[in-house]
Amino acid sequence: MSMFHLQVFLVLLLLLPISLSYAEPATPGTILTFYVTDSNLSTDHRAVMTISTAGLVDFTINGVPISGPGEMVETGIDTGVFQLELTLPDSVNGKPLQNGDVVVMTYHQKADYSGNPTDVTQSAVLSSAPSSPVQSSSPNVRIGQYFKLDIYAPNYNLDSQTPDDIPLSMIEVHMGGAQTTLSDSAFQVNPSTMRETGPDTSTFEVNVKMPKSIAGFPVEMGSTLEFRFNDPYMPSSVFVTVGGGSYNVPSYNLGSSGVPNSNSGSSTSYNSGSSGAQHLVPRALIFYATNSIGTNVNYTNSTPLSNLQAPICDPPSGSFFMMGTTIVTCAAKDQNGNSVIKTFSVTVLADQSHIPSWTKKTVGFWCAGEISDSQLSSSMKYLASNGMLSVQGDSVVPTPDKTTLCLWTDGKASDQDVISSLYLLSR
Repeated sequence: MSMFHLQVFLVLLLLLPISLSYAEPATPGTILTFYVTDSNLSTDHRAVMTISTAGLVDFTINGVPISGPGEMVETGIDTGVFQLELTLPDSVNGKPLQNGDVVVMTYHQKADYSGNPTDVTQSAVLSSAPSSPVQSSSPNVRIGQYFKLDIYAPNYNLDSQTPDDIPLSMIEVHMGGAQTTLSDSAFQVNPSTMRETGPDTSTFEVNVKMPKSIAGFPVEMGSTLEFRFNDPYMPSSVFVTVGGGSYNVPSYNLGSSGVPNSNSGSSTSYNSGSSGAQHLVPRALIFYATNSIGTNVNYTNSTPLSNLQAPICDPPSGSFFMMGTTIVTCAAKDQNGNSVIKTFSVTVLADQSHIPSWTKKTVGFWCAGEISDSQLSSSMKYLASNGMLSVQGDSVVPTPDKTTLCLWTDGKASDQDVISSLYLLSR
């Protein structure tokens, strides 16, 4: 094994669960994840391997054999670490699953470090899962008031000895068409992450202050906010209603130039001039920055322009938009041939991408010619499909930029510089 391959393996190993016994929900259909570490199984050092579990892995619940996954998949190229996903059955020997049931995975290792065959086990104790994995301490929260979000997420309980964390970027916040995440600076949160309530509890919580605005749109009394946990295995949401608080929000007067001018007041409509036509604040279009400044935005086929004929907009679609919220104004004809002015917002948020540190090593193998284009793409797609790699936004390059990617592996380019290329590779 080369030094690069060894480093990738060690980084992955540090990120794997070190607990041999942990709690999981006693719910049929729940997916439990186990890991097998055996470098002897990684015989193809240029690809992510898939190994049959026949004769290698057994599963039991309370000592009763059950059917398990037919294969296990390597977590990356030449890592020697393989992931298995077990779907809990409805019952065992005719008895439904219940609290305290114990799931045991046994790996029959043909040769340990001493060359002797040995059995390696991991276990999971089943417990009750809440009816909704995401819960709020209050269904009705005033602006400026703190409330608590709780998430039951056993898949993120990686260490039974110390509390684990879930990044705030995994909690999406929706208010009508406005969208952001809890990592948005508009939110005041404590602590700065979803922190497990204790060792091995699988329950994570954070205190959140209800903000005055989200993605540039005011939060008004009666608004409903959805807090959505983007767990690929247990996605769920909780809805919180804004129950109080008031403040002035801007209205806009569209002059002859068609550019909105902010005026003080509490109205959330747009006044288009002498005609008196009112335009309600439209839904925001949300995009993510592809560099430290902003991104190019193509809104041609977006909802705000539906049913409009030949719209002429400023700034035009395809323009570079700075981070923050920009008002777009369009002149067009509606379906009845009437002249209309359409105004909507484009909000560019800081990139919420997550790129594992070991990804640079894998790309480095590609730059050195040790793996092929298809092998690199397969590895990136696998990481993305399993939630280990997350890159957001639209690609602005037709093919992966190998020069920049290779500079990135040497520390001569930033993560933002390669977002577009990684986005292409992971799709």
